Amino acid sequence: MQDDANIGIGFVDAGSATAHLHAALLAAVSRFPGELDAAAVPDDPAAFRTSYPEVLPRFEAARAGSGRRGEIARVVVAAAAQRLVMYPDRTPIVDAVARTAEPLPMEVRRGDGSSRLRPRVPLDGTAHEGRALVDAVSAMVARGSATPSVAEAIAWLVEEAGSDGVDLSGRRIAMLGAGAELAPTRLWLEGGADVLWIDVADPPAELLERDDLSGTLRWVPGGTDLLTDPHRVRATIEEFAGSERIDLGLYAYAGGHAREWRLTAAMNAIVDTLPPGLVQGVAMLLSPTTCGVLTEAELAGEAARRAEAPRWLRTLDRMHALGKGDGHATIGTTAANRGIVSIQGGSYQGAQYVGKMLTGEVWASADPAINVSVNTAGVSLTGSLQHPVFEIAFAGARALGVETFLPATTAALNGLLTLRDRLDPAAAERSLDELFTTRVHGGIYVAPYPIDPALRVAAGIGVMKDPRRIGALIRR
Repeated sequence: MQDDANIGIGFVDAGSATAHLHAALLAAVSRFPGELDAAAVPDDPAAFRTSYPEVLPRFEAARAGSGRRGEIARVVVAAAAQRLVMYPDRTPIVDAVARTAEPLPMEVRRGDGSSRLRPRVPLDGTAHEGRALVDAVSAMVARGSATPSVAEAIAWLVEEAGSDGVDLSGRRIAMLGAGAELAPTRLWLEGGADVLWIDVADPPAELLERDDLSGTLRWVPGGTDLLTDPHRVRATIEEFAGSERIDLGLYAYAGGHAREWRLTAAMNAIVDTLPPGLVQGVAMLLSPTTCGVLTEAELAGEAARRAEAPRWLRTLDRMHALGKGDGHATIGTTAANRGIVSIQGGSYQGAQYVGKMLTGEVWASADPAINVSVNTAGVSLTGSLQHPVFEIAFAGARALGVETFLPATTAALNGLLTLRDRLDPAAAERSLDELFTTRVHGGIYVAPYPIDPALRVAAGIGVMKDPRRIGALIRR
């Protein structure tokens, strides 16, 4: 990816990503004051910058509890898109992506195997499948690390696969950010799908050299950059689709220079500029550190965790060392999770909340509607979390009731959840309230305190577990 934010897709005006997020929210507040006044979004950009981890949950609770939630989502998404352009000529992002372009050159590798996709997830050093997988995921739900819909989805998929596995031959799937750690690209190839690999790098040799995959893999030699060539990527996807409807996986991610949000905006603009009806499904992973609406079961789980917390944790809670208030913000009868982590920055929330959650809702309610899979992924120590605070907090997270996962576990489990969304006709009938409630949150959505201050306590516990880690913080 380019280091210069003014090459390719970037923001139209100077300023931080947090300032652009603030402006997009204010656009909705000015249009829907009756619905959003209770969110108390500050007018002052500096005040928003220091308070957005608290403001966004209030905004989401007010929006989701409103009878005009869909209209508000569309205004925020449109306002954010208006702040993104293609440099150097500053063309609006949708116009830039839609312009006529030649498809990128492709190489093709057709799999020689006859494999089908068998639901399998590595957990605790063991590859679970069949009944053992259903039991393992059910146990995850029982200990408060995932929602019941996760176990229901895996049970449905295991039954659907039976002893023969899932046959994905005939399906075309364009994977943007195909090489991302959490992208389930290999699963689609196992099942026999025709996969378009879009990434800054070629597919790895270990994938190209496997002889047991039955799918077809197409890729751009040398890779391509979504920030500088989104119009050519769009043209390549159209050529790949031909006359068939396709699925898209939106997994591209990179930190620094607001690339999280810029990349998400690029992928979203590609979806929006493809011919109507071409896209039948879109898959994204939502971070657990995003403010989602809590279900009654999650609120009950949060209350139970507060009541059952050990004495030392209750003491910290009374001292407000874990922050003030509950793990959620409530507007009217709607509660949204206070799980935002400020160190991840405004660009991260712009990508997650606006670029994934609100955009997914817009697509799901569009005409024609798109089958949207936006499942929450577990906290995993991927390259995007390579920060001393996160690394240390991971070591102490368990003491606070937060479970973390290996990237391979998250990629496999959430890939299977996406597959279920594609195969089960009932998934397309979900209400907007149900769209985001398939969550492998590791306990974040039932934490009885806000995650941002609790993360500092987790880091302290991590240092106590291994004092050598403090050097990383000092050097930072």
